Formats: sequence, structure tokens, C-alpha cells
Amino acid sequence: MTELITAVNILLSTYKIAKELYEKSDYVGLKSHILSMNEQILDMKEVALELRDENVNLKEEIKKYKEFEDRGFVRKDNKAYYDKNDIGPYCPTCFDNEKYLSLMSAPMSFPPACPKCNYSLDL
Repeated sequence: MTELITAVNILLSTYKIAKELYEKSDYVGLKSHILSMNEQILDMKEVALELRDENVNLKEEIKKYKEFEDRGFVRKDNKAYYDKNDIGPYCPTCFDNEKYLSLMSAPMSFPPACPKCNYSLDL
């Protein structure tokens, strides 16, 4: 990622030099090349920013999975998640869709329901 941003900055510097040379010259065809190069630089910069944002999001998602894994969560009976101390249930919908750990309502309420998305377990 850093290499891409560095490349874009180098291209931008080259563009500025080419623009200065164009302003000092009589070559008309140079203008179209410079404008094309400017458009390509802007496109590359946009792609680099999109990749950076995607990278940040993916790192955050990996972090959530790692936290989930470190806490020893398991899915029981293909219904809900419980931690290594059998605390739960945690909503499978919230975690599977948003990587969010939502502790479902206390076992006193039946069936347990998620306070965030209202998903309830069929027990």
C-alpha cells in the first residue's frame, strides 16, 4: 500500500514537471498527454485510497475474529455462541452478519432473544 502511494506521489511530481515544461514549450500534443497522465494519477490515487480503506476494514474484521477466537467461543447445536465458561447465548445473527457479540436475554426469558436485532432462539 505504501509503495502505491509513493508511486502516485512520484507520478504527481512528474506531472508537475511536465506541466511546467509544457507551459514553456510550443508543443500542442504535449497538453493532451499531460491531461491524460493527470487523469491516470487521480484514478490511481482513488484506487489507493479505496484499497487503504478496505485494508483498514479487513484488519478490523480480523481483529474481531481473533478476539472471538481468543475468548474461546463455540457454536452449540448450530444455534448460538457460548464462551469457554459456557456463558451465553450470544446472538448468532449479530456475530455472523456484523461480527458483533450480543449477549441474548437472560435465561429467565424464554426463548432467549437478542436485544440488538430481536433474533430469538428456537429451543
